[in-house]
Amino acid sequence: MNEGEPSLTARAVSLCRALATTTDHRGRRVELDPTALALSGDPHIARSLAGLARRSPLAERAMNLASFGLVGQVAGRTRAIDDALAASALDQHVILGAGLDGRAWRLDALRDSTVYEVDFPATQVLKRRRIASLRAKAAAVRFVAVDFHRDSLSERLADAGHDDGRPTAWVWEGVTMYLEPAALRASLDAVARRSASGSLLLVTYSPADTWLFRTPVAPVARRAFAVLGEPLLGMTTRARFHEAVEEAGFRVVDDVSYSPATDFERLVIARRPG
Repeated sequence: MNEGEPSLTARAVSLCRALATTTDHRGRRVELDPTALALSGDPHIARSLAGLARRSPLAERAMNLASFGLVGQVAGRTRAIDDALAASALDQHVILGAGLDGRAWRLDALRDSTVYEVDFPATQVLKRRRIASLRAKAAAVRFVAVDFHRDSLSERLADAGHDDGRPTAWVWEGVTMYLEPAALRASLDAVARRSASGSLLLVTYSPADTWLFRTPVAPVARRAFAVLGEPLLGMTTRARFHEAVEEAGFRVVDDVSYSPATDFERLVIARRPG
C-alpha cells in the first residue's frame, strides 16, 4: 500500500461492509454499516450495489459468491466484533490500524466512550476528509497519529489522553495476517503495557492449519496477496496465536469462527485478568 492511502484490502473490506445487510427491529433489510458508503471512496458504485443488496437477498448472495465469500466473511467479522464491544460495557476504546473503520460513527454502544483511532498520519487526513459529513456516535473520537516504524504507540496514546489505569477495549481487525511473528509480539507487548486489569482484546488472525490452506488453492491465494503488495506473513496455528496472546498477559476466553465456509480468519476474544 501507499502511505496515506487505504490499502486495496481496506477498500475492499469497506465496500463489502457497504454491501452487507442486516435486519432492523422492524424486520426491514438495512445496511450493516451505514458509514461504509462515505468511507469506501467509491460512493456511487457502492451505493448502487448496496441498494441492490438491500432489495434482494438473492443479489446479496450473488455478490458474496462473486467476491469468493468476502462479503459474508466481512459481515460475520463486523457483527462478531460489534457484539463483543456492546457486551463489554467499557468506556475507553482503541482501534489499531483504524483505516476505514466506522464504529465511532455508527455504534450506539460507544455513546459513553472515548475512541482512540490509531493509524498513519496521512491516512488519517484522508479519513477525516471522508467522515466530515458524519456525526460521531461515540462521546469523543481522538485521532492518534502514529508512524509505526518510528513512533512509540504507548507514548502517542498517553499524549492523546489514554488512561492506562482504566480498562480498555482494543480492536485489532484484519491486520495480524500481514505481520511477521516478531512484529506481532512487539505490538501485543505495546498493547499489554497500556492495558489495566479487565481490558478486552478483540484481534483477528488467519490460521494456516485450516483446510483452506491445505488445498491447492493455498499457493494461489498467497501469491495473489503478495502481488497486491500485502503478503501473508503472519499465517499461524490456533495454538501459536493463543500462546502469543497469553504471553502478552491476556487470557483467551473465546475463539470465534465467523466464516465457517472457509475459516480463513477467526476472532480471538481475550481479557486482561487481575
